[in-house]
Amino acid sequence: MNIEWIPIGRVNRTHGLRGELKFAPLSDEGEALENLQRVKLAGPPAVELEVEGLRGVPGSRIIKFKRVGNVEAAKALTGQTLYRHREDFPPLGEGEYYRFEIEGLEAYDDAGRCYGRVVDIIATGSNDVYVVRDKAGHEILLPMIDSVIHTIDVRQGKLVFHVVEGLIEDASV
Repeated sequence: MNIEWIPIGRVNRTHGLRGELKFAPLSDEGEALENLQRVKLAGPPAVELEVEGLRGVPGSRIIKFKRVGNVEAAKALTGQTLYRHREDFPPLGEGEYYRFEIEGLEAYDDAGRCYGRVVDIIATGSNDVYVVRDKAGHEILLPMIDSVIHTIDVRQGKLVFHVVEGLIEDASV
């Protein structure tokens, strides 16, 4: 797999006798599953499949692929990760990003100092928190609020934040 195919979930087990599968999305980003028409399974062997249907509630979905018509064929797909092509994700509104677009960005303060890369996103309910880690393993937590996050530039692979009091150890503001 390469960065053109983004992981979106995992096939857990079969469901019924007609080739349907229990599917666990990797995130609660409902947009990531909108208009899902083709996916790739990592394999072995890697295979691209057309989606016939997707139903269920967030966190627990049932997926049906074209040309997978029975439980035996479905069993061969269990335990695999599903990937969606980057170009197939629906566009988001201004200032909205998919998780895979944020993870990997280099994080700079507004003075130009690099603090590492965004390695994880913690959903807290009120706002996300970006986990930034440098090469030495030191971490800082950046709350996704306007007073902290200034700009996100996915094309340049860069996030710029403002250092507020208490955000970084030993930093005076």
